[in-house]
Amino acid sequence: MNSPEKLPPLGPVQPVPAPRVDSRTLPNGLAVQVVPYAGVPLVSVRLVTRGGLSDDPAGSPGLSRLLAAGLREGTATRCGTELANLAQEAGGDLSAGAGPDSLTIAASGLARRVPLLLDLVADLARHPSFPADGVARVKALAREDLETSESEPFFLAVRAFARVLYGSHPYGTISPTASSIEAVTPETLADEAGRRLRPERSLLLVAGDVDPAAIHAESMRLFGDWCGTGTAPAAVPGPVAPTGPRRILVLDRPGSVQTNLLVGNLGFPRTDPDACALELAMTIYGGSFTSRLVQNLREGKGYTYSPGAGASWLAGCGTVRSFAAVRNEVTGAALNEILYEMERMATTDADDEEMERAFRRDAGSLAISLQTAAGVADELARLWILGLPPGEIGRQVEELSRVTKGDVRRVARRVFGTGGARVVAVGDAAAIREELATFGELEETAKE
Repeated sequence: MNSPEKLPPLGPVQPVPAPRVDSRTLPNGLAVQVVPYAGVPLVSVRLVTRGGLSDDPAGSPGLSRLLAAGLREGTATRCGTELANLAQEAGGDLSAGAGPDSLTIAASGLARRVPLLLDLVADLARHPSFPADGVARVKALAREDLETSESEPFFLAVRAFARVLYGSHPYGTISPTASSIEAVTPETLADEAGRRLRPERSLLLVAGDVDPAAIHAESMRLFGDWCGTGTAPAAVPGPVAPTGPRRILVLDRPGSVQTNLLVGNLGFPRTDPDACALELAMTIYGGSFTSRLVQNLREGKGYTYSPGAGASWLAGCGTVRSFAAVRNEVTGAALNEILYEMERMATTDADDEEMERAFRRDAGSLAISLQTAAGVADELARLWILGLPPGEIGRQVEELSRVTKGDVRRVARRVFGTGGARVVAVGDAAAIREELATFGELEETAKE
């Protein structure tokens, strides 16, 4: 078989231009950002409110998820079916969701139907009715989702990992519990909606083939007299990183033939000057197929099919974590290699090829994500939640290009060099306990 001719070298990475954003703030504090995006007659609308799972009361974990789902069940003048049908008539859909730092009501459809889409978003935010039958349906689906999730070892690992790293901080909760689902009532959701959905905590984003002046006029008409009720949620304090030597939590799943490993620690906010260096470092370490962790665990040792690593960005402080599902008999060996690669990142420089591959991968991923109005809207919403301006989009590739080998090593030392990584292992404790005890203080618990 003939070998292909040598491919020409890759050309220079092009900068990603920042979108033109027409920004205003209504008298009630609602921020409005409009992004004209000509070429495709579509539009994406986002109403993003600060505070999601992080605003949930201590005794009601995961309440935000049920609140978001309940918003779609009906408003003062429209039932859930009518809301869905109207969104479909506009050529798109209507949804609501909750993350660690935000509640989001989203709509998409034809640009010429943007007044209807804005009206639907405003209706959900301002006039949710939480009908009893709808709330019962939301609770039933939440119970089913929780039961399904708890059958998955990776979910158990992620839930335990959050608790290990964040403790009693709100970020330590990633889902409802059976008891918190049962306690939810229509009155609970109505009170929470009025308390949380407030203009001064929200951003209205419209991206697509639209006229900014018309959108600002419509936003004033629909949201200009909007106000919240009750006392707004208090600011969430920053989490405190766990201290002390490495600790290992084992969640026992008797009979399991493999172990799900999560290894990591707290990172830092996206506003930190080292944020882009961390992105590049995590790509080199475990964020791509050619990364060190994948080449070691998958290609070199054959311990697992799809290991990886990444940094999560939260308004407070996210995590850096490595993950792998490995056979029981190589659990200890796999953890040893993960810790080795973490230490290698913190003590040795990346080579030129690693730096170039990681830069192209990260810059390319950003460019691809911004190819649609929906992608632009999602990125702008994410930046707003993280405390960054819209212009950050145009600076990211340039900032990535300025990251040096020394920067990568330094930031890896910040997140990997403490020696106090937390480890969660979900598997058959009897089969993996002895190997794991070699690496740190062991704590064991039955399956939750």
